[in-house]
Amino acid sequence: MLIDQINLNQLRVFESVYRSKSMTHAARELHLTQSGVSQHIKALEDVLELKLFDRIKQKLVPTPSAKELYTSTAKSFEDIETILNRLKKTDKELTGMISIGMPIEFGNNIILPLLTEFQKKHSKVRFKIRQGFPFEMNHMLLSGELDFAFVDSFAMDKGIRTDAVYDEVLELCVSKKLAVPNKASTDFAFYEKLPYVDYQEDQSVLSLWMKHHTQTRSSDLDVKVFLMDAYGISKLIRTGVGVGVLPGHLVEKLIKSGDELQILKGSGKPLHNTISIAYLEEKTLTAATLAVLQFMKAKLGSK
Repeated sequence: MLIDQINLNQLRVFESVYRSKSMTHAARELHLTQSGVSQHIKALEDVLELKLFDRIKQKLVPTPSAKELYTSTAKSFEDIETILNRLKKTDKELTGMISIGMPIEFGNNIILPLLTEFQKKHSKVRFKIRQGFPFEMNHMLLSGELDFAFVDSFAMDKGIRTDAVYDEVLELCVSKKLAVPNKASTDFAFYEKLPYVDYQEDQSVLSLWMKHHTQTRSSDLDVKVFLMDAYGISKLIRTGVGVGVLPGHLVEKLIKSGDELQILKGSGKPLHNTISIAYLEEKTLTAATLAVLQFMKAKLGSK
């Protein structure tokens, strides 16, 4: 049988590389060297006689075959973990309070439904949710208020480990009420004439989008309103107050509900925002917390 030629560790390494889209992250997560991870992937590709990852502009891009393999592998690992826990009679012992931090919209749209799914299987596990920005999560992790948190691109304290689990696209959106020409443009002059809404006064999110799509980093755009809430920003955009950046999962939800949003494509190359799970490496985590972490990594990696 083909499976007799495959080492289980190769599949475990593959699962981690696919989920994080990084051999470096996988090596750190599995306590291996990067060359060791690379060798596992190469050995698996040799046995299967197909390519699992392409390197495009220094980024690791899964092939269609890899996506198909991951879907089954992640589910199988989850099933095996459940069976092993049951055999050890620890499955019913998952209990206690778990404190989790997360961004508001990402948490509401992506994380809370998954926590509900987990809790249906483990009803004795309870959750304490804190929503906010990465710098707040950083402080609460260091103070012990959180067991782990979901954060986007932010320089966390060196004692905090981050494992990439989700990749969202940041979209520049405008209401059709403003009648902005629907064209892909990399000309900053086109954008600097528009009114905006943003999250913080330093215009960091808008500057990030402008730098990515126009090669111009500006913090002097005409921002009408500052509001640290993605849904609130979306409401300002929809009522025509200004143009603003929204996470792709929220944009998709709004368009499905009938909102007339227009996405300004810029250079046409998506601006990605990596979401990671952050936690203190030195902190001892309960069995329930470890189970939730594994569950989240498997679920988010398949999205």
